[in-house]
Amino acid sequence: MSISINSYSPNLIKRFLKEKKRLSTLLPSFVRIEHVGSSAVGIGGKNIVDILIGVPGRKDMEKISKVLTKNGYYEGNDSHDNRIFLASKQEETGEGDYHIHICPVNEESFKDFIILREYLRNNPTKANDYFRKKHEFAAEAGFDRKKYKALKSTYVSDLLSKAKKKAST
Repeated sequence: MSISINSYSPNLIKRFLKEKKRLSTLLPSFVRIEHVGSSAVGIGGKNIVDILIGVPGRKDMEKISKVLTKNGYYEGNDSHDNRIFLASKQEETGEGDYHIHICPVNEESFKDFIILREYLRNNPTKANDYFRKKHEFAAEAGFDRKKYKALKSTYVSDLLSKAKKKAST
């Protein structure tokens, strides 16, 4: 599937708030529901709304995943021991869709999402640089989604390292 990088739309915040409200009716009160990813930072991208769901422990991840898959989400190919990935569509998702990342709040995977979000929110120049890099990666990848993800992944890892260093000072 091909990739397209779009300008940011303020409608993404509204979409997050609407979905957060719906998720709050489905999930136990002990979960944390956070807006993460580019749409939470106010920069463009694939314009998918990324939602981080924090749970107390790993055993809770599967319970929450089951609730969400019964309510319209699909498990994707990007799940790990410490994170379950769900998407709002079974096929490759695009603009306007939702991605859910379920992680234990005490694990690094959860903390990394928050650290990177806050770093980019507090450093608009870095956020805008990231948006420009997305365009570069898409072009370099020939707009192939898989190649784009690989290029972006390395860049995001570097950004996260900088964010962690900044957070620890």
